[in-house]
Amino acid sequence: MQNIIFRDINEHDLPALKALIVEAWGEGWNLKRFDQASDLFQALLELYLSMFLNSSTFGKVAVMEDEIVGAVLCSMNGEAEQFRQLQKDRISHTLLLLNATEAEHTDIVEHLSVSFQAIGKLLENRDNIYDGSLEFIAVSKQAQRVGIGKSLWNEAAAYFKSKNAKSIYLIADSQCNTGFYDNNGFSKEKTAEAIYNYTTGRKKFDIYVYEYRF
Repeated sequence: MQNIIFRDINEHDLPALKALIVEAWGEGWNLKRFDQASDLFQALLELYLSMFLNSSTFGKVAVMEDEIVGAVLCSMNGEAEQFRQLQKDRISHTLLLLNATEAEHTDIVEHLSVSFQAIGKLLENRDNIYDGSLEFIAVSKQAQRVGIGKSLWNEAAAYFKSKNAKSIYLIADSQCNTGFYDNNGFSKEKTAEAIYNYTTGRKKFDIYVYEYRF
């Protein structure tokens, strides 16, 4: 592996985290139907990123040749959230979402409502089962297959162990590289089918809950 630095996430890393979201989930989350140069697209990225940042208590980025090539965020029950303060312009981005066209608004609401409904069913009573969650892990395509994802997971695992976690969960779907989780000790516990009726057509894929026991 080339020389990789793993460090804490800071405010200057947010654009790189958004780029990782687009690369990892742009197709599955229907993001690529929007104009990536538009203010609406940036507002959507802020929305998705805030889902991870708002609840995370630990986060690291992987830096190679001064470029962020991967990141991990996770949450431990009972610990203070660490990254909410990094988001400073939520109101303007929310207003941009309200100004979406009718078709855009329909697709955004459809994706969020179907996803949240499926995930909510999968995670019923999760606080009574799990000590935390792996919120986000991604590696840029040009830096894959050299062990960066495994190293990021090791950073997260060390954090969970330091907090005496016994088990955690993560949410994934059939658009993701779920083989990474299968090969790193996670077990698939539950599956829910999600059907999205977008204005551009119908999409269907499975959403999973994976579990890891320490």
